[in-house]
Amino acid sequence: MIPIRQPAVDLALLRRFVPMDALAEDSLQRLSQAASIRALAAGQTLTRPGQALALSSWLLDGMVQIDDADGLSRTIVHAADPRAAHRLAGPPVAMANAFAVTASRVLCVDGSLLDLLLTWEQAGGYAVAGIDEAIPDDWMTRMLQAPAFQRLPATNLHALFQRLQPVEVRSGEQVIREGDNGDWFYVVVEGRCRIEHQGQQPRALKLAEYGPGDCFGEEALIAGLPRNASAVMLGDGRLMRLARSDFLELLKEPLLMRLEVDDAARRVAAGAARWLDVRLPSEYQEDPRPGSQNLPLRLLRAKTGTLARELLYICTCDSGRRSAVAAYLLTQRGYQAAVLDSR
Repeated sequence: MIPIRQPAVDLALLRRFVPMDALAEDSLQRLSQAASIRALAAGQTLTRPGQALALSSWLLDGMVQIDDADGLSRTIVHAADPRAAHRLAGPPVAMANAFAVTASRVLCVDGSLLDLLLTWEQAGGYAVAGIDEAIPDDWMTRMLQAPAFQRLPATNLHALFQRLQPVEVRSGEQVIREGDNGDWFYVVVEGRCRIEHQGQQPRALKLAEYGPGDCFGEEALIAGLPRNASAVMLGDGRLMRLARSDFLELLKEPLLMRLEVDDAARRVAAGAARWLDVRLPSEYQEDPRPGSQNLPLRLLRAKTGTLARELLYICTCDSGRRSAVAAYLLTQRGYQAAVLDSR
């Protein structure tokens, strides 16, 4: 876990801006270490079209003019305008020419770290799961009945069962610890496991409870992030675990459909697919894709029932990280899902 130092930029300042206003206190403290304030003289350039960017920027004081790459659109942003709560520019590439009209100050934040923290927090938005009393004893049968496993090639399934490693666990044992690196994917063979999130709360919040045949631990492996929740055994039991490299090879990549932008757009135009933007509503409202549906990653588990089974959902965000997690989770639940290919 990243150590927390004294804030480099005041947390209240960060909270003024979208999407940082949605981050928890500990995430803001980490982000503050990668934040700075830049002064711009009148006429000084902030970004140029096509410029590679590592930082996201927001206007604190003054006035900035933003011209799109072809010069057909011009936007003037004043620090007092509601528009100033949103990013002026951010990674990976600047899409417009932006410069200071007057002497101005700009808040700059590490864009990759911001995206990591957003993904980490939102991927932890488990729906509170009810307990199925009619759980079959055969964990392998239940696991294979899941839609995601039914889509796997037979060779992958064969390799999967060869590479799964048995683990004996005791009551109260913490199988996964919130904040640790994600190294393993787990399947419950015997016993029950509670998923809980601590964060800054005095008491851990129960998110879900899993039994034989249920899987957990995939989000950190897909997003390449620390664990966003803990897993605690409710009694003695047995698990199977799969190493991260095997999970990515045998489960993630075969199940994660990737589409090029043109292919995705054709499917949407034909009515066979829909854009599903998994950013926060505050991010989506500022820059919505025409015809898209907004369903934040943190609400995905609770709201999948509102999605149409007959459509392919093409998941999007601003980096590909959150959308990859969303597409995998939808596929696990039997939906058709894809992510825009940004590799």
